[in-house]
Amino acid sequence: MTTSSTELTQAANVYHNLVRIQRTLRQLTSSGSLAQSSMSALWMLVQRAPLRLSELAEQENVAVPTMSRVVAALEREGYVVRTADPEDGRAYLLSPTQTGIDMINGNTSRRIKTLEQALEAIEDDAERAKVVAGLKFLADALAVDGAR
Repeated sequence: MTTSSTELTQAANVYHNLVRIQRTLRQLTSSGSLAQSSMSALWMLVQRAPLRLSELAEQENVAVPTMSRVVAALEREGYVVRTADPEDGRAYLLSPTQTGIDMINGNTSRRIKTLEQALEAIEDDAERAKVVAGLKFLADALAVDGAR
């Protein structure tokens, strides 16, 4: 597949804007929010729990030891609990606590509240929906490409 200069320019612009968004969120919410890796893992658990550690690592496209450290931190903060896996006594299942669910639902996350305010500034509902759908489409496309 040949990439045109227009596509490269668009990709550069998207990258630049994503960096701006990330930098702004980090600056505005430097304390009291979870690291991106923790927030992503917690989001996955809220959506798909219960999961084994290996399943969560696979979903997040990271090594099991890396995910183990992320989960340990989430557990210490009270966002995740481990329970015995009824199918395998050697394994355990991960589930979010109510505190973890509240974090993902935006009840306590400064980053999510900041994004909520930015989305509210887009007054046209159709335009706001396009932004949300476009970001999901891009994230999904990157996840497929990243797995190759």
